[in-house]
Amino acid sequence: MDEPNSGLDPQTSLVIDKLIKDITIDYDITTVVNTHDMNTVMESGDHIVYMHQGKKQWEGSNEDIIFSEDKLLNDFIFASEFFQDIKEMRKTEAFRDKKWRHKGGEAGNK
Repeated sequence: MDEPNSGLDPQTSLVIDKLIKDITIDYDITTVVNTHDMNTVMESGDHIVYMHQGKKQWEGSNEDIIFSEDKLLNDFIFASEFFQDIKEMRKTEAFRDKKWRHKGGEAGNK
């Protein structure tokens, strides 16, 4: 799929991401998504390939991105100070364990 969330608002993008993931799981298929939407990459991507100038620059999981030292990858994904701060916070143990996520209305539930 090429940019399935292009031009969509953030909430509709989340619905599309969930639909793609559900179809992928229900039909036990591999889905390739080409996107610049970092929400899609970080929330939906199981295996991520970062391309730069038509060549594979980096490959790994969404968690691997957080710990990657690849300058081109980091400059692309974490371009703003806000996202650089998020990356640093995600490196902490609480974030690695995903204790920061809110599930079922309570913080800290897994």
